[in-house]
Amino acid sequence: MIYIVIPVFNRKEKTRNCLLSLRKQRKQDFRVIVVDDASTDGTAEMIADEFPEVILLKGTGNLWWTGSINLGIRHALSLCEEQDYIMPLNDDLTVEEDYIEKFYALSRAYPNSLIQSVVAIKDDGRARIHDGGILINWFSAKFSSKNVGKLLSDFAPGHVEHVSTVTGRGVLIPQRVFREVGLYNEKHYQHRGDTEFPIRARRAGYQLLVAYDVPVFNYVEDGSHINHRKRFKPGAIKTFFFHVSSSFYLPCRFWFAYDTAPNPVQGTVFFVLDLLRISKYFLSRLSF
Repeated sequence: MIYIVIPVFNRKEKTRNCLLSLRKQRKQDFRVIVVDDASTDGTAEMIADEFPEVILLKGTGNLWWTGSINLGIRHALSLCEEQDYIMPLNDDLTVEEDYIEKFYALSRAYPNSLIQSVVAIKDDGRARIHDGGILINWFSAKFSSKNVGKLLSDFAPGHVEHVSTVTGRGVLIPQRVFREVGLYNEKHYQHRGDTEFPIRARRAGYQLLVAYDVPVFNYVEDGSHINHRKRFKPGAIKTFFFHVSSSFYLPCRFWFAYDTAPNPVQGTVFFVLDLLRISKYFLSRLSF
């Protein structure tokens, strides 16, 4: 059994589309757990009315991504048997009808692995890679994503990439991993704790893979969000570095450096280099 855990907040239509794509699966050997963190747009009511098969848990409004996903995982673990899996999935994604079927095949091919979906965007009917797997240069603190912009059809069936970490955008995790290494770190990461947890799993002996047979489809990015702006005004500096929803949120990046480094010295070097790099990125896009 696969327990799919989806944290949601005020994205009713995207949540509906995500759940509809899961309902269409050819293989139905899975359960969906949605954690709604006090949405005000009717998301919880929509799920209760339209998706009675979904296990709906409710948060306080202060859980953010990490608290929400952990609440769902704890519930899933209370239901899991030894051979089961847990899959964190974001609600702004949709999947194809053979998604679960193919993930079961992958679980047999790579039994001691965390397997993430390749993230794609549909472009004129073709699937183009948006995130083909994260690589981290541990010496320069540089993050990169594999195969961005390439057509998914250019890759052979069964293609997988070995990566530095995986995200919560559709990642199959043996339930035993959570019992061995713990849950996502709520103390250090309100958002974006999904990239630190897999590194703990890798240190415990698990492979980290991105599978190109099981794409998740993302929406075109909102250019107004701080993570996707092409230019910044000087007043955006606070949001860029210190808003919890920003990919550049400094407390999160500080803890990632120290939580993943082999020792504090390397953690300090990684954080300083990372800070210099993202500061340069901000300044290079500054407009007055």
